[in-house]
Amino acid sequence: MKVLTLIPIVLTIASASVAGKTNTIYADVQVTNLAPTNGFIWERANKNIPKYPVELARSGTIGCAVLSFNISGSGKTENIEVINSLPKKSLGKQSLKMLKKWEWVPTSTVANSVPEKRTLRFDFCMGGESIEQAQNACEQQTKLACG
Repeated sequence: MKVLTLIPIVLTIASASVAGKTNTIYADVQVTNLAPTNGFIWERANKNIPKYPVELARSGTIGCAVLSFNISGSGKTENIEVINSLPKKSLGKQSLKMLKKWEWVPTSTVANSVPEKRTLRFDFCMGGESIEQAQNACEQQTKLACG
């Protein structure tokens, strides 16, 4: 399994805690290519880091989603299908929202206008006392089945 992106995200959510301090929630999202694992025809045009969805963070939702989709010959994300989503359907919905916004560029001039089928796994992880601990938790989570 080849990791497409390791995305560290730190969320700070204010709450009524002891002495009025703000709780910091460390979160990480990892996107892993399941198929194909290499030899990509297309890569993401915008390398901006997808954000951990605020509604998932507020509810403390962690887990994974596997999505299959096509990249059209013009670089658009099409025919997205949520294959698995654990533990809630909300992870699949949020992953789908992220993926719909992505645009793709060919990895070479030869690849232009050639469609590609892809399958990605999105892992949403939170916790620990640092972003490193959240990332480590996510790396461990990617080794578990998502379905």
